[in-house]
Amino acid sequence: MVKITKKILEIKNYRETRNSDSSDDFMLTISMNLIRNLGDRNNFIHKELDYYKENNKKLDKNLKIVTGLYVCSLITCWETFFRDLFIFLCDSDEAINDKLNESLKGEIPLDLTIGEFLARKYNFQNLNQTKEAFDSIFQRDTTTLTEYFTSEVFEGVLHKDYSLIFKWIHDGVFKENVDRVLEKGFEIRHKVTHDANYLIDFDSKLLAEIECVFQIIPQFFISSFAAKYSQNRLVFNIKEKYIRITDNPMKDEKNYAFNVKDFMAEDYEIVN
Repeated sequence: MVKITKKILEIKNYRETRNSDSSDDFMLTISMNLIRNLGDRNNFIHKELDYYKENNKKLDKNLKIVTGLYVCSLITCWETFFRDLFIFLCDSDEAINDKLNESLKGEIPLDLTIGEFLARKYNFQNLNQTKEAFDSIFQRDTTTLTEYFTSEVFEGVLHKDYSLIFKWIHDGVFKENVDRVLEKGFEIRHKVTHDANYLIDFDSKLLAEIECVFQIIPQFFISSFAAKYSQNRLVFNIKEKYIRITDNPMKDEKNYAFNVKDFMAEDYEIVN
């Protein structure tokens, strides 16, 4: 009999806030949750930044506080996304699921899926433990999580709105820069969370890099997995200029990720 621990109860509660059930399209649910969560936080901070710019306000403590909290919230989105993706892979990939069922002994409590039950073992706020979680199911031994962000993740992606990513790839410094920005983002989260005396040094360049890594990469990362498992994902039709959700993109459709401007746009139009 498996003991009902606090971690097991937490995992069960995450199912409720995910707004899904076993009959839902799980991949689409976690994709839309990711976009919604990122968008809400993006729009709040950028409205604040626009207010400061439009009113020629000087950098002050209030802006430092909300910017620090914004970085923390991006990492919360990151944690939620990678935990849910881990659960999807454990439950939906037949090879992974078969191996887990062979190795797992005992009854799984509270009607949890095998992915949910195993997710309790890892702290997805920790970069190394996130890496270990994916290494365990893919039977790999990576050095950092960014080894999973291969060039295939960005194949066929439009360049215009993601220039920083493609500059890093072109210059051969993608992995190094992503590792650096991840480390800095998690360092800021730790300081903001555990030291009330700490105020972030506002750096617009660093903030843009943090947004690029924590907003854009997870969206394309999940799109690459959605394509691999023939799941619904967001695509952009480069010929007709529209975004739609599909599991079978046409030749003129490429995987798409919302950026800062997309999140804030108010001129979307629904078309047939």
